[in-house]
Parts: sequence; structure tokens; C-alpha cells
Amino acid sequence: MFFSKKIYNITIKDKNITLQAKSGTNLYKLLLDEKLINPTLCNGAGQCGKCRVKFFGNNIPKPVYKETLNLAKINIDAGFRLACQQTIKKDMEIDISEISSSAKFFMQDKLKNKENNLDNEAEENNIENFENSIENEENTVDDTVSINDFTENTGTKSTFDIRKEEGPTDGILLIQQRSGIRYYCYSAAIDNIVSEGVHPYNEPLRDIIDNDMLPDFLYSELKIRDIERVMVLIEGNDSYGAEVKMDMFRYMSFEIGTQQYEMIMPRGSKSYDITHFFRILNADKDNQLIFSLDMLNRCHYATPKLFTDMQFPFLRNNNMVAVKPRGLNPITAFNDNLEPVSRENKEKDIDGITLTALLQAVKLMIKQGVINNKFQLKSRTELSKANVPLGLSVKVTGSATPEGFYLYRDRFSEIILTQEELNELFQIRSYIRSVIDYTRDCIGVVDGLIFYTTQAHDELINLMFELDFIPKEFANKVIYRPGEATVQAIKLFKEKDVPTYLNQHFNNIRRIDLLDDADFQKAALANFLEI
Repeated sequence: MFFSKKIYNITIKDKNITLQAKSGTNLYKLLLDEKLINPTLCNGAGQCGKCRVKFFGNNIPKPVYKETLNLAKINIDAGFRLACQQTIKKDMEIDISEISSSAKFFMQDKLKNKENNLDNEAEENNIENFENSIENEENTVDDTVSINDFTENTGTKSTFDIRKEEGPTDGILLIQQRSGIRYYCYSAAIDNIVSEGVHPYNEPLRDIIDNDMLPDFLYSELKIRDIERVMVLIEGNDSYGAEVKMDMFRYMSFEIGTQQYEMIMPRGSKSYDITHFFRILNADKDNQLIFSLDMLNRCHYATPKLFTDMQFPFLRNNNMVAVKPRGLNPITAFNDNLEPVSRENKEKDIDGITLTALLQAVKLMIKQGVINNKFQLKSRTELSKANVPLGLSVKVTGSATPEGFYLYRDRFSEIILTQEELNELFQIRSYIRSVIDYTRDCIGVVDGLIFYTTQAHDELINLMFELDFIPKEFANKVIYRPGEATVQAIKLFKEKDVPTYLNQHFNNIRRIDLLDDADFQKAALANFLEI
């Protein structure tokens, strides 16, 4: 028997038409095929954010990751999505009036604005040449905006620059990674990334810079043309005498010919402070309290007028995601009987536990009476009264109090949640609550919380609410952003250089040592945080 794909109706309100498409059809491609839109700047790659459409009714799809990067939360909440990221799986009712036209219209607008500022007689020939170059490029939309040209340019070049001299300029971000040198090409025209990749280059970035080979690397290896600004992220100690910025990273800049080079380096031997900085670049809303769950000893409160840097070096474990090792094939979920029901790879032996599964286990242990609300394991006698199977669940060391609780055990491995680890977890919970209470009561209004981790953990925030890591009043005010932070450095291209960006966004900085703050001591006491 053969099954055909289901047909769905796509109603376009602003055009007063209804299309039909098979299940699985990409919405952006459908609109292109129907000639209802012109190609957008990135041609459906999810980078320019220009193909946004508004959804209506009860079938508004959940936003995907690229949509959260390119669309403001207020637009997402209003029903806007990117057509290129939407697969047709049901009937849709949309408005496409906001989809921008093709890149050639963008270039024509730029030309028109520039023409108004030119002397008609002196620049007449230049304008004619520029119009001819645009006409030649109309059939290849990407060529008009991309700065990552992998072929020799044979077209006619304009004799003037269409970009502002003091504003953002086209640039490239280079990041040292184990697999090679990661690069992101930034276009000032669309204020976004237009291309990216990894070059498996043998030499590290630091050696390329030290040997004065960076321009040659860009031209010969990456084949990048017409770059005005190069930003480089380098790990390890600074040996260049760079200036410390925001007590988080070192910065220096220099020029080679007409190109501007900027280097961002860790302040010391460790790079976690610079990771903090890249993460706070995402705090583009008012009054945000920022937590890094893998670097909790430093929190941030960002407002439009003041940036507050809060440090607390007292945590026994300043990294929530390291309370329990993740493992290569961890448990990912438990059932109500505290039995593992899923792992990352069914074909391999269990050797760890994810953070989400760990918090799920703690929640179940409280529910079944294995631990109390302060995450303290109950005695062997109390556990036996609670009908906990001691032979499988409790490790006894000769005393009346169990040392830990078995989350998993077989003949090859065992995973025990010790009381020490439970104490660390409870301290982290008390600390997060104390920072929230202290900020809200003593510093200012908290409109939202941002939580970061390097690794994605499904249902993590929901479990943090259930275990009272976060007050219930913030149920609709939490943003959870897992993943690599260094790519956020691309936002620094929004100003002409890094110091200008810092002055615009972080010109008023306050630092607080929470350990010495009397008001934080009160908040800590109320949340059972031992200092």
C-alpha cells in the first residue's frame, strides 16, 4: 500500500489567497515557488532574519533555535516566525507583508541615498558604473551582500563606499578551536552573519599573528576579500601587554594597511571570565539578572544605565553542571520508581547522568521520602520505614547514616549520589535564590532571568522551578540559553570597534563582593545559605 503526503491549506491574509502544499514542504520555498516573495538576503539560510511572517489562530508553531537568535522575544510572542525555518505540518493562516524584497532592492536603496549626497556633475560617471555593476549582479543575489567571495571578482567596482565611515563595517570573527580556526563573516549591510565555517589549519591563531601572517591567511587560505575589520579570539595567557576591559578580558587593536585588527584575550590563564562577557552580550532587554550555571561564582545584573558585576567566591562548587559527572553514556530520565528509563545510547553501558536527570532524581527522592527539603539523606532506619529497598538503594559504611543513594548499579558500574554532592546542590539552590532576592530587594527591579550552560539540558528550568531554585513569580520571565558563547562576539561588530561598543552598553559599571555585603548576608540567611 502506498501512502501519499497529506495536503494542507496555507491562507495568506494580506494577499487574500489560499495555497495548498504537501506535508513537509518548507514555507519559504513554497512562497518563492509561488512568486509571492523575492529571495531574502541569506536566501533561506536562517541568518538574515528577513523572511519573517506572522501566524494567526491556534496553529502558531513553537519557535526554533535560529528564530530565537534572529527575532526579538516580543515578536516571537506576537506570532512572528521565519518562513525558512517552518515546515508545513498543518493548516496555516499567515501574513507575509513584512518579508523584505530581494537584495538588489536593498542595493538600489543604498545607491539612491548615496546619489542624493553626490555632486551630480563630478560623480556622474561613478554612478553609471555602479548601476552597471548592480545590473550585472541582479541574477546572483548573494554576490551583492556577501563578503565571503571564493572566486576572483571580475565585475566593475564602484569608486565610493556605500557604508558609513563611523558606523559598523564588514568584518570577520576568527576563533581558535581544536578542529581548526572557526570563522564568521559579518555583513554591516544586513547586520548579521552571512557565512561561516572551520578551516583545519595546522598553525594556531597565536602563531599566525606572531609571524605576521594573518592578512595572508585571510587572503590565501580563507580567500576572503574586502574585509575592513578582523576580530580574533585567542586563548591562553596574554603576552602582548593588552589593556584589561571590564575586569573580564584583555583587548588590543592595530592596523595593517586599511584593515583594522582587534584581539580579545582572557584576562589571565583561565578563559571563563571572557565567556562571561560574551554571554552578557545577549542581555538586550531591560533589568536582566544573568546566571552562568557552569560558572556560578559570578553573576550579573544588566540595566540600560548600569551594569552590576556580582562575585561570590565562597561556593563549594561554583559550577552547577559539574555537581555530578555527565559521563559518555549518561542516564537521561528516571521513572517514578527511581529506575533509569532512558540513556543516550541504548547499545552502550551507563556511565553517568545528565544534569536534568540528576534534578529529576532529587525531586523523586524528596517525593518518596529519601531526602528532606534541605536535600539531607534520611537515616537507615527512616529509609526502611519508607519501604526503600536498602540492598539496591543505599550504601552503608558501618554507621547509622547512609553515605549515599544508589541511582544505578550493575556488575560493571554504579552511580551513587552522595550526601556531599547533595549538600553542594542545596548550596547552589540557596545561592541562586539569595542572589535573586538580594537583587530584587536591594539593587533594582528584576524583569527577567537568563540562565546559561555550555551543554543543553532538556526540562532543566522546569525542574529548577519544581525544586525551588527559582521563585515561582518568575515562571514567565526566564530565558534559558545553552550552547557555545563565543559566537556572541559577533555582536561587537555593531559598533565601529570594541571600546565604542563597551562605552555604549557598559559605560557605568558597579562591582559587588557578595561575601562582604550585609544585605546579601540577610538574603543568604533567609535561604539557608551557609557562609
